[in-house]
Amino acid sequence: MLALAAPIAAWSPVSSANLDLALLLVSLSVTYSLCVSGWEKARRLLLLERSPAMQPNVLAIWCFASAIMLPPTVAAAVTALTSIGGWRAYNAAGSNVQYRYVYSTMSAVLAATSASLTIQLDLPVASSLLLAAAAWWLVGAGTTTLAMCASGQFDAAKAMLHLQAHRIELITMAVAVTEYAAYQAFGLALIWLSLPAAVLIQRYFTTAELRGREVTAQPMDPEAWQHIARVIVAAAETVSVLRIDAADAQAARTVAMLQGGCDAIGGYPDGGLAVLLLDCPSVQADALARRLRLAMQLHKVECSIASASKPRDGMVADDLLAVCEAELVVSRAAARRPADTS
Repeated sequence: MLALAAPIAAWSPVSSANLDLALLLVSLSVTYSLCVSGWEKARRLLLLERSPAMQPNVLAIWCFASAIMLPPTVAAAVTALTSIGGWRAYNAAGSNVQYRYVYSTMSAVLAATSASLTIQLDLPVASSLLLAAAAWWLVGAGTTTLAMCASGQFDAAKAMLHLQAHRIELITMAVAVTEYAAYQAFGLALIWLSLPAAVLIQRYFTTAELRGREVTAQPMDPEAWQHIARVIVAAAETVSVLRIDAADAQAARTVAMLQGGCDAIGGYPDGGLAVLLLDCPSVQADALARRLRLAMQLHKVECSIASASKPRDGMVADDLLAVCEAELVVSRAAARRPADTS
């Protein structure tokens, strides 16, 4: 209720320039949410594996910008509309529930109202921006931490005390401050640049999550791995895929240790394992496949291993997987041939 009452109580006159800026910020945020739903699903699937209670987004680029550039009531409206428009990206993984999203939206609205009221204080610009950022961060992080404690997620609440948990928030707030400076100097002309900035930030943190998986992590769910592979292969200039037709624990450990835990290892619907190798050209992927064959033999794991790379074998994940499947079929046939001729 406080999130609804605060913007109403803070009502102040609204100009046409305020409405133009508000409309631009909302349109940019909705465009972002529509364009990155595939990447956002990949990022949230990775976050669900590592930290299911903490799933930050980049919408502060427009929500915090509205808080420091618009009256409190308008800033609250922009934040609410931005959050509503972001539901598709937020729920891309299909694992979030509406009540959590409503709570997050109300927290963001309250944070935007607090920051907007703070920046209207009669202080120097730098001091106002710092205080507004502090108000935004304290209200947003504070309400999130309270919700975690109320639901018994105390480990996740403790993680909120570490700076790493707030990296996306701090970076997106910095972009919002840059928007503020651009608006003061050039008006609406350069605000649109926040959209490509948001996409770059989102993609950076998605690939960082992928590379940051622990060596000891269990293979991903096959459906999750396939979605992540399709998104990453479509976007990357150079990427490779490995298929291993064995899925026992020893095979997974051997793959994880040999390739350093830097890439996504997942199950495959037809059985076996699949590995996504970022920034890995075909020569290196083929060499890794050979080393894996030797390592599997050393651990007495009977399996076939195939590799495929973009752009050599195709431009999308399905092409690479089809090449791997064909190579596995040939390998299995070759392995059976001596027994047949004897």
